[in-house]
Amino acid sequence: MKSVRLIACILIASALPLRMSAPVLSQTVSRDPGRLSRPAPSLMATDKEVNDFFEKYTERYQKKDLDGFLWLFSLKAMQNQRGGLPEIRQTYSDFFNRSQSLKNSIEGMKIEIYQNAVEVKARYMIDQILKERGEKRVWKGSIRWVLTKEEGTLKILSLDYHHERTP
Repeated sequence: MKSVRLIACILIASALPLRMSAPVLSQTVSRDPGRLSRPAPSLMATDKEVNDFFEKYTERYQKKDLDGFLWLFSLKAMQNQRGGLPEIRQTYSDFFNRSQSLKNSIEGMKIEIYQNAVEVKARYMIDQILKERGEKRVWKGSIRWVLTKEEGTLKILSLDYHHERTP
């Protein structure tokens, strides 16, 4: 009985190296012929696509182009971790309608591009002149966008910002 087990173990042990050396279809041969490696995953967007997106974002915001601005948002978008696109539309509609002019600047952008998302963190400053009495307000703080791609186009999936108190 012991000799049968010993023979079985020897047979199994001798077969293992053969199975482990068989090629795996999902891997490709690297430059080092002794190593196998997976192809590098493709990223969701290029730096140029992200920069072009934020040019449109700033331009449409400053023009108070509500429909053009909201076109940059995914239908699944959330702002400050609540609401959806209807609430986002109402927020920007009210803000744009109260504003005689808006100037939006984004500084210190840190862009991280992944396979399934783009994360952008920055500081913002908005100079707003109100329609009533021409009063000037300045809004500034930190902001974070998570972008996704829908039908080949970057869209805002989430937008989180925090206003700092202005003097």
